[in-house]
Amino acid sequence: MALLPEKIYMVTQPYEFTVMVPAKTILVVSFTSSGLSTSLDNLQSDTSKEFTLPLAISTASEMLFCTQINNNNVSTFTSEVINPVLHTSEYAKLKQMIEEIDAVIANKISGGANYSITINNKTLVSESLNSLETMRERYVKRANALWAKMNGFNVSGNGRPFKSITVFKPNTWRTR
Repeated sequence: MALLPEKIYMVTQPYEFTVMVPAKTILVVSFTSSGLSTSLDNLQSDTSKEFTLPLAISTASEMLFCTQINNNNVSTFTSEVINPVLHTSEYAKLKQMIEEIDAVIANKISGGANYSITINNKTLVSESLNSLETMRERYVKRANALWAKMNGFNVSGNGRPFKSITVFKPNTWRTR
């Protein structure tokens, strides 16, 4: 039985999460990005004990690898810590960059003169339409992946189970 939920949503930074550790149990919580670990030791007690697990992450999400040891039995599970504020601020920033690229594309299509604009510390000076569309496509893919993650969909396929479809056409080569 997992002692931590599958997903933990941080509402403050740092976040203090309460964990009820059963009697005769040690819970080791390891942060996968930093490698730091915390042990919640209730091995000597005959009753369940409440521990406070401090969570402080600088990314939008962090995976925790947890090991539960009791009565010489070892089980492992994972839990994901999610900071929704970082997800939404990154998503808003991506939307703004896409809108700025759209404005540049519209100006380019309407025959605008030479231009210079700075987006995300990159200065675009008379970029080709193809280059602008490729850049926009990259930001749209990242925004869609982030949106899928925020809404609990599969990030790799944006919630779609099919990655590709193969269509078999009838043989057009006829024997003579």
